[in-house]
Amino acid sequence: MKKKIMLLAVPLLLLPSIAHSQRLEAGTFVTYTFLEEIGSTDHGVGTSTLGLGGRAVWHMVPFVDLDGELAIHPNAGVQGYRVQGMVGAKVGMRAKVLGVLAKVRPGFLFFSKDPFGVGRPGAMLGHTDWAHSLDPTVDVGGVVEYYAPNNLIVRLDVGETIVRYHSRTVPGSQVQPPRQVGGVTTRNLQWSIGLAKRF
Repeated sequence: MKKKIMLLAVPLLLLPSIAHSQRLEAGTFVTYTFLEEIGSTDHGVGTSTLGLGGRAVWHMVPFVDLDGELAIHPNAGVQGYRVQGMVGAKVGMRAKVLGVLAKVRPGFLFFSKDPFGVGRPGAMLGHTDWAHSLDPTVDVGGVVEYYAPNNLIVRLDVGETIVRYHSRTVPGSQVQPPRQVGGVTTRNLQWSIGLAKRF
């Protein structure tokens, strides 16, 4: 009987420490990525883009966080702007002033103007009245955190954003048939640096 009482008591004793670890972080960051296969540069196909965003982290249990962010890239290098959102898990170890973690976060990429030049339905040929587009992503990588005084956190992320561009049709001219574009998966290096506060 005593053993049963002890087994029931242990989880109850752990609850305060678990609850204490469930704390919220909120912050902002700057991010950079090079998107393969879309746009063009002097040294090949692709486009670089810089963005600003906000981030929220919920410490679910020790060593595991629910991690989400939203970033806006005002000039995505392929006309228009781009919105990137991700929510997923961040797992790792934390010491007094330093944390090293891994992350896997599904998400999306929204382009205000399709990166492959797909026109909006009803747009006239030759016009740059492009449709918007939305493609799924997965962010995989590592995180290093520095825990400063006053519950401030400096965070560096480095990883790959895997983008699956769905297949789409670009109308041809009067003498050319429509052509299929997209239908590719790219692995894009992305990093970010940010500042957050723990509450």
